Amino acid sequence: MGLTNLTSPFPWSRYSKKLMAKIDNPRCAGHFTREEAEARDLRLAEAQEGSMEDGNLIHLYWLVDKDDGSVVDAKFQVYGQSALIGAAEAACELVIGKNYDQARRISTELIDKHLRDRTDTPAFPKETYPHLNLVLGAVDLAAEQCTDIPFADTYVTAPVPTDIGEVIPGGYPGWMELTLKKKIAVIEQVLDQDVRPYIALDAGGVSVLNLLNDKELIITYQGSCTSCYSSVGTTLSYIQQVLRAKVHPDLSVVPDLSHPFTT
Repeated sequence: MGLTNLTSPFPWSRYSKKLMAKIDNPRCAGHFTREEAEARDLRLAEAQEGSMEDGNLIHLYWLVDKDDGSVVDAKFQVYGQSALIGAAEAACELVIGKNYDQARRISTELIDKHLRDRTDTPAFPKETYPHLNLVLGAVDLAAEQCTDIPFADTYVTAPVPTDIGEVIPGGYPGWMELTLKKKIAVIEQVLDQDVRPYIALDAGGVSVLNLLNDKELIITYQGSCTSCYSSVGTTLSYIQQVLRAKVHPDLSVVPDLSHPFTT
């Protein structure tokens, strides 16, 4: 990681509005003490990446449940560029409620998607990705401190966001006139952008089997999703909300549980 990449300033005009808001008002900024963790009967996991000499430093603090390895709360302290603040804030938001195994699957792509204003417009300029990688390095180090904590093979809560992002009024332009092949291609694109990166945190996946009568989408789950309770609850609801917001408001999503694909 070059010093120039880490210390060069980045124009705010190239940041998404969500990213700028996180930088202006980072709710996860701060730290936890070992005494605070002990008082709540939680484990404190700390990790540091970067250095003051290089101009960028991040210190992560996680409060972790000792029984299932889930991150109850997360905070950070940083010294460096504004992009580092935004990336650290996004990472903390993404790991809260997830276990350390899910947390270490967070990627630069997911951090960027988390702060996009539009699904097709990056939140971070490409030049800032060394800062995102710095944050991910700290996440990995924090997760390594928790590997002795057992966690369930399947998770009741799916790692999906509460904000579905951009809503297209009326759905995808000209949806009803598209061919079946094109309709499925549009759905696949939305799944790639807004669904699969989050499900991947759970070592799972989703595939399209068919689209019936232009409205009923048949899907099948892969990996951990095949045995996850939320595959017919939270995850399914999120997939349907996203597709209704970005493809067509009348779409319904039906999981075919007779196709238990595994990875």
